[in-house]
Amino acid sequence: MRGQTLHSIVLILLSAACVDRVFIDVGSGAAFGIVIDGHISDQPGPYTIEINSGHDLENRFDRHPISVKQLVLSDDQGTKEVLTEVNEGVYQTKPAGIRGTVGRAYTLHIETFDGRIYESIPDTLFAPGRLDSLYFTFKEEKTVDGASKYGFDVLFNSSTQQDTKYHFLWKFTGTFQSDTNPYANNKECFYIGDRCNFLPPCTGLKNVGGYTPFSVRYVRVGPCTCCTCWYNLSNNEPILSDNQLQRLGRFIGIQAYYVPLNEWMFQHKVHIDVTQMSLSGQTFAFWKSIKDQKQAINSLFQPVTGKVPSNFVQISGRQAPIAGLFFATGLSSKAKFITREDVPNPNIIPPISLGFNDTCLKLFPNSSNVKPSFWD
Repeated sequence: MRGQTLHSIVLILLSAACVDRVFIDVGSGAAFGIVIDGHISDQPGPYTIEINSGHDLENRFDRHPISVKQLVLSDDQGTKEVLTEVNEGVYQTKPAGIRGTVGRAYTLHIETFDGRIYESIPDTLFAPGRLDSLYFTFKEEKTVDGASKYGFDVLFNSSTQQDTKYHFLWKFTGTFQSDTNPYANNKECFYIGDRCNFLPPCTGLKNVGGYTPFSVRYVRVGPCTCCTCWYNLSNNEPILSDNQLQRLGRFIGIQAYYVPLNEWMFQHKVHIDVTQMSLSGQTFAFWKSIKDQKQAINSLFQPVTGKVPSNFVQISGRQAPIAGLFFATGLSSKAKFITREDVPNPNIIPPISLGFNDTCLKLFPNSSNVKPSFWD
């Protein structure tokens, strides 16, 4: 396994109450360690920490959430809080518990049931700077066969609001809504008791008629929970601050994402959100290592080398690896919608010519049938 490196990275840097999910190969050995994902911010909690088992890519052991004996979050001023396990391997602070403060350093203390103790290297929470503006521009390109390709570049301007050291990570999150047609007759039987329903139960329709597609009779027993879904978009790799990009402490016209103009994304509208996250030097090195590995994987000429760093040390217990990251960050965000009215010519929005006759949860990855709080 020594030759194996980063397998996949899923960045889910959300708001203060969420976590960063990073999948990392932790190497081989008799015992596989744990992977920690989480952060504390200057925004109100609760803060969430997730703990998973280590992952052996070669032997195809699946990662799974694990519980620990105790998880304690503390700062350098003596404030401490024991986190509560809300789901297996998922720990949270209290809503009115510890809160991140600019200038303080934070440490995560982990004690496992088999006596291992780990601690994260103290990480200082720096001021977030400011995300000054978020905007988008319509873009038309020609494909190799001469056809037109349309979309929107999502860009932002931000400022450091400090004269000396600065390290930033920018996270883009996009959300769009699509409607599907799971009411079309399906050849698959969805059994409710001993009766074939012919429609997914999530449609809210129940067959009270016959046992063949020609003799069914449906009655509504609930709302359709798989007709409308929302889907999340995110960066393929971290967007990190670069001295070449800044002008007198400002970052101008940085591209966060490209939103293609297609029938599903623009069936309604697209919500775009960019969050600026301040990083300490050690946390910046972690994300820079991930970015370098990601670019190396996609390069024909750059070898995949190096090891993704971790900011945890083992204090006691039998030796076992630990990976992932716990860090402190200041946040500054802006969000808006790209609507169908922002398309210069609405006739270029492709129609949905072929309906999707299944549950909306199967249309795209990262789906949810729960309406986001920011969706009008």
